[in-house]
Amino acid sequence: MSRSLLDTRLRSLLKESRDRLKVRELCYCYDIANPGDWRRRLKDNRRFLRSFVKRRHLFASSKQALQLWRRKSSFIAEARLNLAPLFNQAVFVWPEHQLPPRLQRQIKEMGAASLVTISIPCRLSTRFTGRFTLMVQAGEQVEHLKANLAEIEQYLSQLQMEIIMSHGKEINPLIDYNIVSPVSAYVLACLAEGQDREQVSKQLSLTLRGVDYHIGVLKEVLGARTVAQMMFEAARCRLV
Repeated sequence: MSRSLLDTRLRSLLKESRDRLKVRELCYCYDIANPGDWRRRLKDNRRFLRSFVKRRHLFASSKQALQLWRRKSSFIAEARLNLAPLFNQAVFVWPEHQLPPRLQRQIKEMGAASLVTISIPCRLSTRFTGRFTLMVQAGEQVEHLKANLAEIEQYLSQLQMEIIMSHGKEINPLIDYNIVSPVSAYVLACLAEGQDREQVSKQLSLTLRGVDYHIGVLKEVLGARTVAQMMFEAARCRLV
């Protein structure tokens, strides 16, 4: 599926959900659950923040909300904010005082008073989670969200499954963070089709040494000792 068609489909879904939840805007990303699981590639906080900002698979209920969210990510990296609460808390209310004044102003210009991220564990892989960022119009809405959290989480969990069942492989977080490079992902896909090293080499115009390099990296990233174990872990991470 083309990127523009993917954006259009998910924007439509998020717009419908935004209206149902009665919030100003709704943003979504399919994310890694715990950055610590991938320290082999995200070696330090600086590299993690750089990968966090460069992610392509961010989606929102409107183009304006998506632009704001991308600016927010850039501000976070520049300020080197501590993102641990985002990954450790099911509901994270972004502290306004930690956001740059320019970003605070842009949020208000969008008609939002607060940003609330609700993390929904993926039922298909414990290593991933869906992060829904709700732009709410008034502070009172934050308390309303917390009071009705169980119902909202159930709704977002269903939405998450709908997205992942249709587009999970396309928006895989490991590729989005470049934990698994696009070339390594192609090598995996070829191996999953039953191709041997020579066939993979020919199809991807790689040397055998190049194929072995990517297999070695994949084994390291996925914590596998053999190719069979690597393929098993890749399937668990929905890479194939």
